[in-house]
Amino acid sequence: MKQVILTFFTLPIIFLIIYLFGLLASRPKTKLRLFSTALFISLVCSFPIVGKFIQLPLNLFYNKIKYDNYSEINSIIVLTGGIYKNTLGNWLPSNSTEKRIFLAKKVLNKKNVPLIISGGFSQKDAPSEAALARTYFNLYSSTIEQNSLNTYQSALNLKQYCLKNKEKILLITDKYHALRSFLTFKSQNCDVVLLNNAIDIKAHDFIPNLKGYNRINKAIYEYIGILYYIITFKIYLF
Repeated sequence: MKQVILTFFTLPIIFLIIYLFGLLASRPKTKLRLFSTALFISLVCSFPIVGKFIQLPLNLFYNKIKYDNYSEINSIIVLTGGIYKNTLGNWLPSNSTEKRIFLAKKVLNKKNVPLIISGGFSQKDAPSEAALARTYFNLYSSTIEQNSLNTYQSALNLKQYCLKNKEKILLITDKYHALRSFLTFKSQNCDVVLLNNAIDIKAHDFIPNLKGYNRINKAIYEYIGILYYIITFKIYLF
C-alpha cells in the first residue's frame, strides 16, 4: 500500500497524471490549461531550492547537538542505509551507509564512546548490514544489532539499551531520515539527539536540474513514511 501511494505522489508521475487529464479533456482551453500546468510544475520542481524548501520541516523538529558539543552524549547509534553487490560479487555498504559511518567516526575522533551499528539481513545470501559495516570499516570494537529491517525495529530492539543509559545518545542517519528516526526512537523512550543537519543554500540551487526532482521525491518519501508510522502507532506524537 505504501509503495502504491509513493508511486502516485512522486515525480514525474504527478506531471504525467496532469498531462493525462489534459489528453482526456474535451475543451481545447482546458487541455491547454492542464498542459501548461504540468509544464510549469515540472519547471518549478526542477529547481533544487524548491526541494530544499520542501525538505526544511524534516530538519527542524528534533533535538540537535549544540555547537558540536559532544560532552552530553555517552554513546552513538548508527542506522545503516543499505548494502549492494558489486560486479565481482562482493557485498559492500551503500553510499548512504558509508556517509553515516564516516559521521560516526568524525564524532569518535572527538569523544571516545561506545558505538552501536543497527541493521539486519536486508538482502538474500548477504551478511547483515551492521556486520558488513563493522567489518568493512574496521570497527571491531563496536556493537552490532542485526535483527532490524527498518527504523521502527531498530528503535524497538534498542529500547532496553536506551533505558539503561541516563545520558543522551547520538543517533546518526541521513538528513531526510532524521525526523522520522528521532520521533520513532523518542516513542520508545530513547533520549536521542541528532547532528545539526543545516541546509545550505548555494548559487546552483537556483539552476534547474534533475537534483530538484530527487530532493522532492526523498522529502515526499519521508513525509509519507512519518504519516504511515503515526497511523500505525509506531510514532506517538503525544
